[in-house]
Amino acid sequence: MRRPSVRRPGFTLIELLLVISIIAILSMATFALFRAASTARNKSRSKGDVQAIAMACENYKKTYGDYPCRSAGGSDDSFRKDMFDQLIGRRIIKSFPVATGTAIELIAYNDNRLPSGAQGRKQKAFIGYGEIKTNDDANFANASWILTYEFRDAWDNPYDYRYRVLNASSVAVQTAAGAYVSPFADWKSPNFLLVSCGPNYVEPAAAGTMPAQGEYWDTTAVGGATMLKNGLIPTAYFEDAVNALGPFRADNLVNWSN
Repeated sequence: MRRPSVRRPGFTLIELLLVISIIAILSMATFALFRAASTARNKSRSKGDVQAIAMACENYKKTYGDYPCRSAGGSDDSFRKDMFDQLIGRRIIKSFPVATGTAIELIAYNDNRLPSGAQGRKQKAFIGYGEIKTNDDANFANASWILTYEFRDAWDNPYDYRYRVLNASSVAVQTAAGAYVSPFADWKSPNFLLVSCGPNYVEPAAAGTMPAQGEYWDTTAVGGATMLKNGLIPTAYFEDAVNALGPFRADNLVNWSN
């Protein structure tokens, strides 16, 4: 006489698939919540950085008479690098009388042409060491300043900056009659532009490269080049329905209402 087979305890295939499906759904939900929380935290930190940089620019203007300017002959990257140098106290803007009017130069904080020369002069920093992340925090306090030259946001991308461009050394930015001279005169806005490209930027094509200009500014044919040149922000910057590139980083842009 055959004994009836004893069924061992266990799960059926359907039960296993059901459990796996539930775990997958919960994992996806948890990941989405974590990502949302991380993005919110990064945006909050970057907005705080932007406000700190903006305040430093305002204090710089109170001290030297204008916001940080870009040196003559620089490039797009030079805006944020020169702004960094000025807010950290390494360089300052200084006006000098010339035959045709007034020239403004970006000079070292201990330039010999300053009233007290290089003797005993100290850097006047508007942002302290380590207050905002840089591209090379490990070397931030080094005297050489070779590697540290820009502030970085929570996504490790540079904060981009736009303001006036200085004329060549000893070339007037303002005539004796008071008229401003190009390229210094090209900037029409009374404010500077400062922006993080934010969490929605498109990954650069090559590893290690920075986001394109279009991730910061509207570089389309409709007003884009104008904004970068004169500081006036076109409506297309915030909602570019034609090219499907907007809205841009309005949440991190400073003085956007000009």
